[in-house]
Amino acid sequence: MLCLSNNLTFLRVSLLAYSPLAMGILSGKYFSPHGAPTDARLNLFKGRYSEGESRYNLSNTIIKEATKAYLDIARKYGFHPVSLAVAFVLKHSLVASAVFGATKLWQLQEVLDACKVELNPEIIADVDKVHTTYPNPCP
Repeated sequence: MLCLSNNLTFLRVSLLAYSPLAMGILSGKYFSPHGAPTDARLNLFKGRYSEGESRYNLSNTIIKEATKAYLDIARKYGFHPVSLAVAFVLKHSLVASAVFGATKLWQLQEVLDACKVELNPEIIADVDKVHTTYPNPCP
């Protein structure tokens, strides 16, 4: 956004959030009692996303516990985990847009539903508490 005021020009720079679902981990699908779907990205393209696979490796206890904590928040407030994650990212004042991948219609619907989610202060406090406990689980 470009604003002109008293002959001064201000440029507002916004951010583009990339992978707000942490390569699908925050969707909860990798925690299914039946295991992750065979067509899940980290299963389907195993070995092709080496950076992502190492960054979001659920065998890392910290990553696994942080993810479970975020999934618990979604469950507590009756949200799908995708809706909570995307809504949280879009709530940030510097974020203009988010990049996500949807291969099924229901996945796209969850992302669209996230645009309608209102995160109250209690939800934000719960998310902040998890972030304080696990400040950078996926460096």
